[in-house]
Amino acid sequence: MTGECGTIVVVGGYEDIWPVAGLLASQLPPHLTVHVIEQSASASSLALLPVDDRYFGALGWGVAELAAAGARFTLGFALDGLREDGIPIVAAPSGDLPAIAGLALHQILRRVAAQAGALDRLAELYHGFSFCARAAESGKMALPADGPDTPLAMLGPLALLNRAALAEALDRGCAAPNLVRHTASVIALERGEGEVVGTVRLAGGERLETGLLVDLRPSDPASVRDDAVPMPLLETAQSRGIAFELRAGQPLPAYHVKPLGEGDLSRPFALAAPWQGNHLRLGPAAGLISGLFSADSRLLLAHALHLVQCLPATRDMIVEARRFNALHARTIERLGELVAAPLALNTRSEQEWQAVRASPVPEALRLRIDQFRNRGRLPEFDGEIVDRQFWIDLLMASGVVPRSHDRRADAFDPRQLDRALGTVRAQLDQALRAMPSQEEFAARLIRN
Repeated sequence: MTGECGTIVVVGGYEDIWPVAGLLASQLPPHLTVHVIEQSASASSLALLPVDDRYFGALGWGVAELAAAGARFTLGFALDGLREDGIPIVAAPSGDLPAIAGLALHQILRRVAAQAGALDRLAELYHGFSFCARAAESGKMALPADGPDTPLAMLGPLALLNRAALAEALDRGCAAPNLVRHTASVIALERGEGEVVGTVRLAGGERLETGLLVDLRPSDPASVRDDAVPMPLLETAQSRGIAFELRAGQPLPAYHVKPLGEGDLSRPFALAAPWQGNHLRLGPAAGLISGLFSADSRLLLAHALHLVQCLPATRDMIVEARRFNALHARTIERLGELVAAPLALNTRSEQEWQAVRASPVPEALRLRIDQFRNRGRLPEFDGEIVDRQFWIDLLMASGVVPRSHDRRADAFDPRQLDRALGTVRAQLDQALRAMPSQEEFAARLIRN
């Protein structure tokens, strides 16, 4: 088959279809028709997403548009229920902390702590320099553009969104003439030669000719086991009743471990190749990872981006499917290891948490932990979804501290390092004191 696919049919729950349909409508040429079939609403929930996520960039959305969709802004979040002492871990997206003589700050701090015989306090010392996390837990809020030549440039603002409100904003804002809306609780797929979906038949009998079917209807994990990517650590957590929910706390939203028996214990899964023929499974149809780090919401937005990168598609879709499936596999790997990290590094003593710690760790995560623990360095992989500094902060907060430091740090006089560290800390403290609160930031948005 040659030529261009001219019709796309998108089907799924309301909160799932509009992040996909809204982006499609904004990106595709007017001669390509998009049919959107809305089924029953998905389970509504909160999602915590980076303001600078490439998805929002593709939409042309910034802080103003996110605020209009009901977003509340924050600089970080808490991870609650992972430590034996009950103290939450505060995490925040962050650009690189200031280097000293070309060396990463944690390398310098490790050298100074070793010189002082205070390696047991390294994580505590490091936290004092964790500008973004300190700003988050202090209830501060600003944008990198507010101080591009100051510590504010390190900030990674987050938008706390209700998924239903986000879908409504995308729905309202979509006036593309080539997008046709339908409502149908039940559909039937009529397949032709080679299992190609030729027509989607609605419950009322209407038939939609289908070039590409974008299917967001949740899959039954048990039915896709043969085509699933193994995620043993996440599956162990699920089988032991461990699940997370995001709550809109003050000043920080928090990911809480749900009480045993109260979580959504759907088995985590990810299809190895969600684009087959002209049938593409996205979001909950292609993978279910975790509520932690809003991984499932981030997967959906990543899928929408991957899709528009592969369109317009030729009618046989072989090249496009191969590209999409490769992007999907990379995203699943990165999200899977991110979610696995705090689980693998938990310090809880209960049997279910010990079982999670004993589970196989994703290979890329194992390399990150081993290299950081041994040398204070981090490998980088294709498709990173969080910055290097976020990994450093998360590992340090989870108890992974370097056993050695970059030996170039030994060349400096300790008094020089003390003065340099004092200067950096003073600059960070001054910037923190000058930052507006979340309430002041929200008032500024309203005024503007």
